[in-house]
Amino acid sequence: MKAKILIIGSTGKLGSKLLKYAHSNNIKIFAATCFNNKKKLLSQKLKYKIDNTFILSDQKERDNFLKFLSSKISLIYFLDFGSSSLIYLNQFLNYNNNSTIAIANKEMIIAGGKILFNKFKSTNTKFIPLDSEHFSLKNSLQNNNIKKIYITASGGPFFFKKKLSIENVSLSQVKAHPKWKMGLNNLIDSSNFINKLLEIFELSYIYDIPLSKIDFLVSKEAFIHSIVEYHDGICSLNTFKNDMLISLSYPLNKLLKNQNHISSKNYLFNTKNFQLDLKYDKRFILFKYYKMALNFNHQEQINFMLLNNIAQNQYLLGNLRYSNLIPYSINRLKKMKKNHEFKSLIDIVNYINNFIQNES
Repeated sequence: MKAKILIIGSTGKLGSKLLKYAHSNNIKIFAATCFNNKKKLLSQKLKYKIDNTFILSDQKERDNFLKFLSSKISLIYFLDFGSSSLIYLNQFLNYNNNSTIAIANKEMIIAGGKILFNKFKSTNTKFIPLDSEHFSLKNSLQNNNIKKIYITASGGPFFFKKKLSIENVSLSQVKAHPKWKMGLNNLIDSSNFINKLLEIFELSYIYDIPLSKIDFLVSKEAFIHSIVEYHDGICSLNTFKNDMLISLSYPLNKLLKNQNHISSKNYLFNTKNFQLDLKYDKRFILFKYYKMALNFNHQEQINFMLLNNIAQNQYLLGNLRYSNLIPYSINRLKKMKKNHEFKSLIDIVNYINNFIQNES
């Protein structure tokens, strides 16, 4: 039986990149979804001969997609944004065992937390993280000798512009990331390092590592993706060129047992690629709350993540200054109860839906 491959979020930058790669390597994609980019999804369906497509902003198609997820699927990619997709993942896991899940949606991983990874174990699901930092660690955490893990940030549009006051930067400056093309929400999170805080939460769940053992550094060239410090004094660097195709193609090639030769040779001999900077910079408001955030419980992590999305929307509407993005989320978080115990993925989904309804 041929492997059935589903891409959730095929019309975004990552989905488009993955479809192009699959087509060039004669890999058939069985199904794909978008949220509301109907035109692009139809174009992909025709060009790549995708059998099943779903527009998830349409209630009828969303219901059909939930039914579709009860069928056997070999590999499912989550390349979308937001914790709401947890409902699709839960539905899939209720009907599928021994499949592979590849996720670039950090919000969904944080929302699912330990409950999600316990469900992966109980369904014998292979999980592959796609964020470069987490993907880079897949061969490095095979023992209990770990003292500290550092993931890296590229610095975004502001870190290396030391004379720039970032309190009142314009939206166009926020969006001007020097390394990556990404969605608007991720661009905002990258500009103020919130993305790294979320990735630390994410890493803690993926590899079952205490938050106290995780930190981040700045790697301008984005060649170093993670560093592992061991108790015996050894320190390992995980490096590859900043191309998301490396992690995106891995689940496909692993499933289909293809050879994937992507070389980093030219990058290895450029010492500039190995330069690191300490993250602390008083211009960034995050560091005022950083230690506190590393003590968030699961509910607080979810609340902060959702409040951050609300703050972003208020900023984009002109109702919130850029410098108030993080204080807005923290101040609202402090007023919320923090003793909810989640019992299932559906419990988490319902909590998130109620939160969005009541707090937005």
